[in-house]
Amino acid sequence: MHLVLVVVVKNLNVVAESNMIIVLKRIPEDTKKRDIVDYLEIVLKGKLFQKSGVIEHIQILTHENYRTKKIDFYGIVNIDSEDAANRVIKKFNRKAFNGKNIAISEYHDRSWHNDARIGSFEFNGGLKSKRKIDRRRSTLKTVQGSAVGFSSHESFHRKL
Repeated sequence: MHLVLVVVVKNLNVVAESNMIIVLKRIPEDTKKRDIVDYLEIVLKGKLFQKSGVIEHIQILTHENYRTKKIDFYGIVNIDSEDAANRVIKKFNRKAFNGKNIAISEYHDRSWHNDARIGSFEFNGGLKSKRKIDRRRSTLKTVQGSAVGFSSHESFHRKL
């Protein structure tokens, strides 16, 4: 009976593998979507016992700090394999991209729906949250965003 349970759990884990969104932080301002594809495809190909990944969507966001007028560029990349995305993060985080060291991390959706502090007051005796303000940068605004969606790696190359 235990053997059957292990097989079922293992099969559920294979099915549960999903897409992952990664963020390329503070990329150079002259970065094109083609540059991001060329940079990531080395790791996305996979090896003998690694699952290959495919880029499904790329978006380049421009954020401006309206107090300092500093503009930062971010690349948002949706990869179809969580394993491949983790390989990209491990291999390229804090490495040079177009002559500039960038950080790469997993994108986490922050909204009040997934805030652990909401509704937790019953369990902690009504204690108030120690966090005084939202940790997001309030001076940041999206100036422009451009996106390219595609279904396979080959069709993306044709669109560029």
